[in-house]
Amino acid sequence: MNSQRKSKKLLPLIPQQSKGEIFMLKTLIQASTLNALMLGNFDKTVSVRDFLHHADTGIGTYTGLDGEAIFEDGVAYKATADGKVVTMKPEDGVAFGTVMKFDEKVPEVTLNGINDIEALKKALEPYVKDNKNVFYMIKAKGVFKTMHVRSCFPCEKPYPTLSEVAKNQREFHFENTYGSVIAVYCPAYVNGINLPGWHFHYLSGDKTQGGHILGLSADSLNMKINKIERFDLTLPQNSEFAERNLCEDLSAKTAAVEGAKK
Repeated sequence: MNSQRKSKKLLPLIPQQSKGEIFMLKTLIQASTLNALMLGNFDKTVSVRDFLHHADTGIGTYTGLDGEAIFEDGVAYKATADGKVVTMKPEDGVAFGTVMKFDEKVPEVTLNGINDIEALKKALEPYVKDNKNVFYMIKAKGVFKTMHVRSCFPCEKPYPTLSEVAKNQREFHFENTYGSVIAVYCPAYVNGINLPGWHFHYLSGDKTQGGHILGLSADSLNMKINKIERFDLTLPQNSEFAERNLCEDLSAKTAAVEGAKK
């Protein structure tokens, strides 16, 4: 009779199905932290090759804070402080950045009346308001009536802080330029790890103009958005990172760096 008794199976704490689902989630891959960058940790965190191994789209900066990084269609571009855009090599280093494997199959929507960067943020609000505790990435293409971007010259050791570098940033104004805005949205609770809210970079369609966006305007943009529910962080492995006080609240300094030069 005992042989006919069915043994009672214990249910796993994590259902078997969900184990696979976790790895099917869209993933934001990040190199280093924003506070480390703010405090002058500009060394290579990861190579371009490794950073884009499982990703094709995103933004960031390179070793030595050398220009603004735009990753589009699996290619790493650098908007330099002399107003050019160059293609990076696989062995080049990324100091800080965020990338993902962008899902192009999502529906495309049209954003109208983008008179400035605040209007763009307002137009994006309906797509993030239901869950601001996850990450998002957008690609928005169109003709920009105006585009105001910045970039920085590369630094040498001993590295200054990002606030010091930003005092000498170069700014560029373009008109009637066609291209892509690539932007990342981060939730407020990652403050210090990344920038809460939106962070916008630009790359023109002909790959000659780009940078960190300070201002823009467009009659309409064709936009795709990816909701991201998984976060993968690679930390720097240098001694400078180990010695930093990364608990300092740098919000005010970060906000100042994000804007145009006064």
